[in-house]
Parts: sequence; C-alpha cells; structure tokens
Amino acid sequence: MNPHSTELPWKLTSPTAVATLLLGAFILYLSVSTVLDPTAAAAGFGVPLSGTEAVPWLHVKAGRDLGIGLAFAGLVAARQRRAAGVFVLASIVMPVVDALTAVREGETSLALALAIHGSAAVYVGILATALLRPRSAA
Repeated sequence: MNPHSTELPWKLTSPTAVATLLLGAFILYLSVSTVLDPTAAAAGFGVPLSGTEAVPWLHVKAGRDLGIGLAFAGLVAARQRRAAGVFVLASIVMPVVDALTAVREGETSLALALAIHGSAAVYVGILATALLRPRSAA
C-alpha cells in the first residue's frame, strides 16, 4: 500500500463494511425503540418490565446502544477496518452478559436467551473474524 495514496482501503460496499453498518443500524434501532417503548424493549430483551423504577435502567441501555451503534458507523465511515474489528470483537461481551442477565434476572429460558442474545454473539464473532483477517493483495 502506497503511504501517499489518497485511496481509502476499506470500501463502503465491501461485505464487511455492509455487515458492520447493519450491526450498527440494528443497535441504533434497539436504542430508539427502547426510548419509545420501554415495556416492549424490556420484553424483547428478556427481562419484562415490572414497574416504572426499571425505566431509567432501560434508558441507560438505550444510551449504551446509541453510543455503540454510532461508533460502528463512525469506524466504517472513517474506513478503519482493523479498528472496527477490534471494537466488534470487544463488543462480544455485551450479548453474552445480556444473555446471562436475561436468564438470571428475567423470565427467559436459556434456549430463548441463546436465540436472542447468543445469535448476536455469534454474528459479532463471525464479523470480528472477518474484519480482523488479513486482506488479500488483490
């Protein structure tokens, strides 16, 4: 790679960029839907809302999701493929903790928690692997 080249190495149309943007868009959707309908968001998460005292915690989750979704989009926009890969890989802890929380604190079965949060962890793991693998010289 020529250090004086103005060409950005990670194309926005590449499969990894699109997959990262889809992940960011989904997380942004979760953030907005949590603010708009906390009860439905809590049920979808696997920890049904039992009172208004839980709403501030859902807003904390919405803020977390907003920041993460914007970070994914920003890393793609800046064409920082490896940095996105590291961030996506580090983000795998969130769906794992979310699954454990839903099983421990909610009325969610392990199977449902794995279907909801486990599938997110698998997607994130596959995406991180794709982002961090060396690119071909072609």
